[in-house]
Amino acid sequence: MRKRIIKNTLFFLSICFLVFLSLNRHSKSGIQNYHSEIWADKAGYYVYLPSVFIYNFQGESFPDKIDQKTGQGFAIEDNKIKTKYTYGVALMQSPFFLSAHILSKFTGYPSDGFSFLYHKAINISAVIYSLFSLLFLYFFLVRYISKKAAVFTVVCLYLGTNIFYYSIFETGMSHIYSFFLFSCYLYLAPFIVEKENKLKYFILFGLVAGLIIAVRPLNILFLPVFFIFHKVKISDLRTNSGKYVLLVLSVIIVIIPQLLYWKYSSGDYFHYSYGDEGFTNILSPKLIQLWFSTNNGLITYNPLIILILAGLIYYYKKSPGKSILIGVYFLVISLIFSFWHDWTYGCSFGSRPFVEYYSILVLPFGFIIEKTKSKGISGIFNISLIALLIIYNLKLSFTYDGCWYGGMWDFSAFFELLFGQPK
Repeated sequence: MRKRIIKNTLFFLSICFLVFLSLNRHSKSGIQNYHSEIWADKAGYYVYLPSVFIYNFQGESFPDKIDQKTGQGFAIEDNKIKTKYTYGVALMQSPFFLSAHILSKFTGYPSDGFSFLYHKAINISAVIYSLFSLLFLYFFLVRYISKKAAVFTVVCLYLGTNIFYYSIFETGMSHIYSFFLFSCYLYLAPFIVEKENKLKYFILFGLVAGLIIAVRPLNILFLPVFFIFHKVKISDLRTNSGKYVLLVLSVIIVIIPQLLYWKYSSGDYFHYSYGDEGFTNILSPKLIQLWFSTNNGLITYNPLIILILAGLIYYYKKSPGKSILIGVYFLVISLIFSFWHDWTYGCSFGSRPFVEYYSILVLPFGFIIEKTKSKGISGIFNISLIALLIIYNLKLSFTYDGCWYGGMWDFSAFFELLFGQPK
């Protein structure tokens, strides 16, 4: 009982500290600028909330030129709110939005959906989802490694990769919300295939899978991960056919609001909202740039990834098939991300599409952490290296200004950034 109280207290204090860190960081920049929580892409994800709860999707009722004041992440045309982004992020932010809306009415702030408290609610939302992501990842990991190693693994993953950046700095982007859902997906998956599988787990699993797609349609790439770890027999499908039907219905229920929005905004239930943007680099994938460029290269900004991938070697000794599948999966998603017309993904930090996929890569990393328990030179070396890479990530996170302004391979400018003053 005492241990549980201590654990809960530490978890709560972690939330408080990270919320303070995020609020403090954003206090320096104010609102309605490219550092703010509701800006450009972030505004495009968010706009569903004021549209539903305040303006009834009537564009003329919105504050004057608010689409321009928030970085044109959405547009107001013909009295309609048009955004190319899907509604999943807004749905997950909704409890925090409603809290800010009520509080605004009592504190004198404009209750227009775009004032100070609405911005701050997004910071709190991202921090809470990020920490609960780590909790679900912990429950996933303890099926494979020790509890102590699992705790150390998720903490190092958070502090040593751009998960930290997107939970503290770019809190309105979709990646932390996807990361949370991917972690939930991995946690819930075993309950589907276990003998005493209960109906509630099928429904929850379906809702999570639906939300994964509703947050970002490309997230559908994650759903096959289920089959890396679990096998579903034909006999199981027959025995639990009713439960699987409810699972599929749960997915559909979550997706329906998006179809209704597309019908409202475009006239069609199924609509590709990204226009001319697409995977135009299929014949010339930018894989090396995606991994190593100074312009948001995955490994350049997150060198801990090297250790994470090295963990596949340790995992291979325990489960060769799964280790190979995870390695192949990483290569496949890397290729797909490199096909995108803008493989840098704009003003991002360390190839942001990978953030949510750390949830699957965390397992081989866990086996690296297990090895650090060994005393002697190897254990000390591993711990020292991980600590150094965490410091690297944190330092870069605090000196980065939100966009890379140098060349594609400008390591001179990159090291100036790395060793520069915090922004």
